[in-house]
Amino acid sequence: MIKKIVLAVVVLGLSAGGFFYWWNNQADVRGLNKTLPDGVRVVKSLYGNEYKVINKIDGYEFKVPREWRGINEVAYIPERGEEGYTLSSIELEGREESSRIVVMNRFEGNDEILRIWVEKNFKTFGLVGNFNEDKVGELDIVKIQENVHLGGMYVYFFKKDSSIYSITNGSEEFIKYIIINGKW
Repeated sequence: MIKKIVLAVVVLGLSAGGFFYWWNNQADVRGLNKTLPDGVRVVKSLYGNEYKVINKIDGYEFKVPREWRGINEVAYIPERGEEGYTLSSIELEGREESSRIVVMNRFEGNDEILRIWVEKNFKTFGLVGNFNEDKVGELDIVKIQENVHLGGMYVYFFKKDSSIYSITNGSEEFIKYIIINGKW
């Protein structure tokens, strides 16, 4: 009988300790998610400190580069109309690295050819850059380095179904990581 009581106390203690560890490990994510609407959240792995942004509102998710060592800030800008199209955005800032700010836009309902759409919209907003077509994973992309207004930031565009996505960041490596490790 005493063995059963001791075993029950040990199991209960381990369970409570595991819950306490998990609760403390997830504190930063709880803080980030307080500012996000239902359907958008940041999740963190229990081990390894891998972060992922899940956007059920717009139907995508992506992993955050490990080099950032987490996320300082995240903001969701809901669907809005601009210059004849509808878009929603996620902006986030990682904790470390020089290229730790990323802006993810999703443009709805576009049936145009990707390169034509990108060139037209770059002109609309007065942005300049050389347009290069490439492939990242299975996705065809149009990439630009905008040196005049965006300080050399890279902007990658890709199309999935009837949505066009753009990712802006200072590192091509980080953008490729986000694209390859995303579910679009």
